[in-house]
Amino acid sequence: GLTRALSVFAKTPRTGQLAAFLSGLLLFFDDYANCLVVGATMMPIVDSLGVSREKLAFIVDATAAPIASIAPISSWVGFEVGLIQDELDKIAALGEDLGDIGDSGMGVFLQSISFRYYPIFMLFLQLLLIVFARDFGSMLVAERKTQVYGRKDGGDGRSLLISKLASGNEPKPDTPPRVWNFFVPVVLLVFFIFYLLVKSGQVDGEDQDFLDIIQSSDSYVALLWGTMAAAIVTGLFYAPQYCFDMEIVPPPVSDWIARFTGREIGENIPRPIISLREEVDSFMFGMTKIFPALVVLTLAWGCGHVMQDLGTDRFFAAWILQGISAEMLPTLSFIISALIALSTGTSWGTMAILFPLITVPTFIKSNGDSDIFYGTIAGILAGSVAGDHASPISDTTVLSSLAAQCDLFSHVGTQAPYVAFACFWSIILGTLPVGQGTYSTAVAILLGLVACVAGVLVLGVPIISPTGRFGLLQELQMMLNADSPLHKLKKHTIRSYVVGGPVDPDDPQDLDDLDGKPPPPMGGVAGLMSSLVKSPDEQVSTAFPTKGDEVPETVTTPPAAEEEAIKAQTV
Repeated sequence: GLTRALSVFAKTPRTGQLAAFLSGLLLFFDDYANCLVVGATMMPIVDSLGVSREKLAFIVDATAAPIASIAPISSWVGFEVGLIQDELDKIAALGEDLGDIGDSGMGVFLQSISFRYYPIFMLFLQLLLIVFARDFGSMLVAERKTQVYGRKDGGDGRSLLISKLASGNEPKPDTPPRVWNFFVPVVLLVFFIFYLLVKSGQVDGEDQDFLDIIQSSDSYVALLWGTMAAAIVTGLFYAPQYCFDMEIVPPPVSDWIARFTGREIGENIPRPIISLREEVDSFMFGMTKIFPALVVLTLAWGCGHVMQDLGTDRFFAAWILQGISAEMLPTLSFIISALIALSTGTSWGTMAILFPLITVPTFIKSNGDSDIFYGTIAGILAGSVAGDHASPISDTTVLSSLAAQCDLFSHVGTQAPYVAFACFWSIILGTLPVGQGTYSTAVAILLGLVACVAGVLVLGVPIISPTGRFGLLQELQMMLNADSPLHKLKKHTIRSYVVGGPVDPDDPQDLDDLDGKPPPPMGGVAGLMSSLVKSPDEQVSTAFPTKGDEVPETVTTPPAAEEEAIKAQTV
């Protein structure tokens, strides 16, 4: 149902990517659900629009954790607030006055959101890349190969082996798709969690404003019971929906009588869109997707306790209290957490390890400075997400590749330049100056957004352009290597722009044989203004002409060639 609804909006590569991005924002409550739903839903749409699997995997991966980590209602908030609350309790047990920081884990969580520069910059960077239809690094090559050659199979980055192995909770073929069966459970989940957050935060006899209620709420209870309530009510919502001949019909009386009397149910009568057994099986299937992460998290907790018993917390405390200025702690916490997450592949495990080691010494070293304390908390949380994005062994990285059916190392390689870009500006414009007190965190976010715009316009290159140019490093590589395959791709990009459509990669026809001539390359300000004046849809939509409002049919690989490709990947 969601796929059909989005296909009405997604008519060009840009709108298809925008639909995937907005779907990721909609599923803010859990990164796993985000990866699985958005990847599986958007893959056939963006394939038909000529978007590479690498770009889809990037959108899925780089939207899931950043939005889930900063959303006040998500599966992350209970875990993050619990870690923060434990450290606040330790500080209070030492007899320290928490002052403006307060003793509420939820309050510190909310205050730290504005200091988490990496997820904010990454989300904004994605939007800019989509709107301007530009890319840089290896992602530009992946997108250009797919769109210039008119490929509708996801390009070179697709994984045939994953596509054969992937399975999920797909509906039966004769189940009519209805978009409300997607949106109603999402709305129910958000409603129940938000309602229980408010109820658990209310204190009888106290005059509380809304922020006081949220700060006093029990996020763990709200997430636990809210999720269960949403699952039960969703099952009741699906129960009266029957289908017959690809249409939703009222439940037949004969079916209910047969169920209560134990008689056999006929074949040519309406059936439930999902049975109770299928609901339970789907619930258990979802739990199996999360179980490996729970194992990693449990081991990380154990590792954290072992490190404390070995005195690692005392080592970090002495290191922070004696050898480091308090102003550097937000930056160091971001870098250290990113490196640990990169090495271990787990953001939650990194948080569980670092919070007991860094938080209390930071409070003591900064004399309770709220900005440094919030910045350090945010550094751990944001750095964990950044390292998780760059790690090839991360659960969300693997899950994004699986959902988008993209080769894992193609996904990691094309995403890495964007991760490095967001990390660089998070430190240069965020943690360093804010930690030094140069300006406020609001100014840091504003400057970071400006840097993202400038980076996309300066480093980013249009997918289809009259010059066919690549980024600076790739152009340098082409100068040093005359046999680089990028030379051929650049030539075909110019041809694609001239002919207004995809080109055959094996066509020996030269540019000089064409009736039209490519316009001369424009550099400097003139070239930049020319690319900005020409809309992204004008740059790329001509390569994939559509008939009316119909989405082009997906071009599939012949079975024999597909089997050979699977064997090659397996070897």
